[in-house]
Amino acid sequence: MNQSLRCIPANVRTRLTSKSSAKDISSLTIADSLGVWVLVLGISFGNSVLWCFGISPSPSTLNPQLNKSCFQASARQNPVMRANTLSLCALFCTLATATQAAPDSQLPDQWRKEHRFIDLHQHINGTTQHLARAIKIMDAVGLGVGVNLTGGTTTRGTNGGPSEFERNKALADRLYPGRFLHYMNLDYKGWDQPDFSERAVKQIEEGHRLGAAGFKEYKRLGLYLRDGAGKLLHIDDPKLDGVWKRCGELNLPVSIHVADPRAFWLPYDASNERWTELKDHRSWWFGDTNIYPPRMELLEALNRVIERHPKTTFATAIPI
Repeated sequence: MNQSLRCIPANVRTRLTSKSSAKDISSLTIADSLGVWVLVLGISFGNSVLWCFGISPSPSTLNPQLNKSCFQASARQNPVMRANTLSLCALFCTLATATQAAPDSQLPDQWRKEHRFIDLHQHINGTTQHLARAIKIMDAVGLGVGVNLTGGTTTRGTNGGPSEFERNKALADRLYPGRFLHYMNLDYKGWDQPDFSERAVKQIEEGHRLGAAGFKEYKRLGLYLRDGAGKLLHIDDPKLDGVWKRCGELNLPVSIHVADPRAFWLPYDASNERWTELKDHRSWWFGDTNIYPPRMELLEALNRVIERHPKTTFATAIPI
């Protein structure tokens, strides 16, 4: 058996190694999709080498040889850099398959035809129009499953109605069953109240109960969100420790976007390498030290969070 396939649950492996149609792939359950082992070739920002990393709630389930090579390599990396390899922009993970019979040059086209790709980073508004457009694009490029990181909060709607997450997931599941997984988002209302930490954990638990595939946090944390006194909320604020911990306990991966490209903190003028973007989007510039913290301060805060929660899976978006 192909060594890479040993890491895939048997029930999923059977479907993936057959001549699966788009319908077969899209019928994978959330548990199946999250349990699938995928090999990611990620650029290690501390070294000019490539290394592989398996995505799983429990590293002990890895093939022993793969476990040894991957985790020895990852152990040498800074936690933030290690997590960053899981979330390169527009990351596409190819499901391990037994299709060695086809020449390497033909494999990408074959996988697209069979919809064997998963897009781990999508932001799709919860409307029929946006979902239809997303499916049209996914079908055109051979994507079987899209992970929508903008699933919404689990806060109950008006008069106790369904939450934003419930509405978005229900619509996607009804129109395109099996084609999308959804991450939940946190509602920061009531941050200054003494019981915010407990209520935040309950949001995570509710998202898990409703079928969230993970938890997404945006760059708003550390850059935009402020408390009642107008102070920025810190990424490593202890009030959020319960959230990160509970995500680990529930095997909910955390996709977190921290900071932005280094150039967004450099002088706001034509000498900036990203000037073409910045001159049209002034709000993207964070060089005003009276308003925003230094970029490295944000990255160091994320580093501390990851170090405090070794049992939680963090997939970070750290633009360079």
